[in-house]
Amino acid sequence: MTLFQLNESVASRRDLFVQMVDSADYVTPKTGLELTVEIVKSGGEAYAASAASVAEIEAGTYRVRLGSGDVDTLGAAMLKIEATGAATQYVPLQIVRFLDEVHLTKAALVNARAHTVETGVDQIKDDDGETVVRTLTPSEENGVVYLSVS
Repeated sequence: MTLFQLNESVASRRDLFVQMVDSADYVTPKTGLELTVEIVKSGGEAYAASAASVAEIEAGTYRVRLGSGDVDTLGAAMLKIEATGAATQYVPLQIVRFLDEVHLTKAALVNARAHTVETGVDQIKDDDGETVVRTLTPSEENGVVYLSVS
């Protein structure tokens, strides 16, 4: 599954690649195709036309650049990519609020953390174990402890 940020404005970050193969043997790469791309978004009940643009790379590989309207709904989505003589490809997508939230969640679960007992400050480190991804600083107000994230 490929993750895309909700309402991604940078076109190149809406790219995905698909390999088109012959519908008879499901192995032979198909070149020179005119692809039709449809999408069903979270909450949708049928495939609809996608605003994607398509460029052939080589050897049956195509770049599909989703339109901005294709990534405007949070949740799961599915692309259906068809062409005459080629096997239909189905590509699952997930539209997320922030890709860095996914990275931070992973970092918080498996990466190194540094905790300062005196202040209660936690630092979540990146994969390299050195770079600080987030700092969690506790504060108390009316007996309730809050964490500010920076």
